[in-house]
Amino acid sequence: MNPRTSAALAWTAALFRLGLGVVFGWAAIQKLIDPTSFATATANYQLLPGALVNVVAATLPSLELIVAVALLIGVATSGAALVVAGLNVVFLVAMLQARARGIDIDCGCFGSDPSGSIGWADVLRDVALLGASLWVFAFDRDAASLGPWL
Repeated sequence: MNPRTSAALAWTAALFRLGLGVVFGWAAIQKLIDPTSFATATANYQLLPGALVNVVAATLPSLELIVAVALLIGVATSGAALVVAGLNVVFLVAMLQARARGIDIDCGCFGSDPSGSIGWADVLRDVALLGASLWVFAFDRDAASLGPWL
């Protein structure tokens, strides 16, 4: 591969990595600020047994925050990018099943928004985040990263 192309791919991956870190960090913080609303949003999808709703609502924001920090500082970026990709697949399946079943709910993605409901913009956003995370997995080369120094 041409060195200029390789560098462009790596720097694009770095920008995506930092963007994903900001998005997932923001989402995690909003859920950690109001865990009750996030638990309600999780239950509203009608996918999980009641006993698992609070477990998911308690652990998911922490996982999002961990991968956000990893992406922002550039440590374990391949693993963090795969976790983000996996989370986005789960989020996409949850949103699409809610739309298909006619469940009109807020996605709960960035905290509570009682006036919102899952729309195609939410689905497209998660598809874009999935694409960005796969790009980071494939092309991140520690550009703009603290990883090599830690």
